[in-house]
Amino acid sequence: MLLTRLVVLVLAVCSIALMAEKPARPLRTQDGPILPRRELLEVLGAAQKPLLADFYWLQAIQQVGRANTATEYRDVYFYSDLATDLDAKFRYVYEWGAITTPFNLGREQWVNVDLSSRLLTKGLAAFPDDRRFLFQLAYNKMTYDREYKAAADLLMRLSKLPDTPPHLPQLATRLYAQAGHFDMGLQMAQMLLDGAEDEESRAFYVHRIKELLRERVLTQIDAAIEAYQKEHGERPKAVPVLVSTGFLKQMPMDPLEGQFFIDRRGRARSTSGLYRLEMYDHAKKQELREDLAAGGIQLDEAEDSP
Repeated sequence: MLLTRLVVLVLAVCSIALMAEKPARPLRTQDGPILPRRELLEVLGAAQKPLLADFYWLQAIQQVGRANTATEYRDVYFYSDLATDLDAKFRYVYEWGAITTPFNLGREQWVNVDLSSRLLTKGLAAFPDDRRFLFQLAYNKMTYDREYKAAADLLMRLSKLPDTPPHLPQLATRLYAQAGHFDMGLQMAQMLLDGAEDEESRAFYVHRIKELLRERVLTQIDAAIEAYQKEHGERPKAVPVLVSTGFLKQMPMDPLEGQFFIDRRGRARSTSGLYRLEMYDHAKKQELREDLAAGGIQLDEAEDSP
């Protein structure tokens, strides 16, 4: 029995030593690097799975060192995936692989993000309450995929863990609004208001509820603008036009006591706040300010924040 174990160990070490002499650029197909099947490795190296996991983790690191293209960075995923198949508790590989796999093609066009999210989802199966996995996956959904509800759900899940920053549920309610899930956002904001322990937090969530209600009305006005333009071939000049032509049943009221108007790009806005309740785009801030100034719109400076 001892002899058999020694033979297996020697074969495993020799195999890894041979594999370590791989060419600078690994053999690959169109889909990815040529790697042994996990099932084969589990049979042949059952007693040495942690060692094999370490080997493919090192391959992932080496792949980053030689990667220059989106395809080459994509291969990092396959090495990381195999390493975590062999050792599901190899925590750092999930995070490192997920961060390094995405590739920027320029002009903020990212690829391989789906593989990054796949690694993080796999990592959460092994570490359900891992804060970094939850936040990074929420970031992927929010920034790359524009899946705002999924991002909000992850942030709310994260916010329930002890000692998490208070801004996470605040961001989640904003994301629910951007996803069009106003009822869910309102429910979350009310729940957070009910559980707030200080006056500042309570004031924030009182205001956020009003912002959510305002954003729901702004979305309804946007839909009316689109319907009007489709029928008349031009944008309406002002919100009262939508009421007089029947695209809105009545003049909408702003919970924050502002006046609704239509900006020069055909979006509904309110004088109670410069920004819609959506992800802040700094590049458009000055452009929006210029549009409003050209239209003679005066804003409440207290509301001039993203």
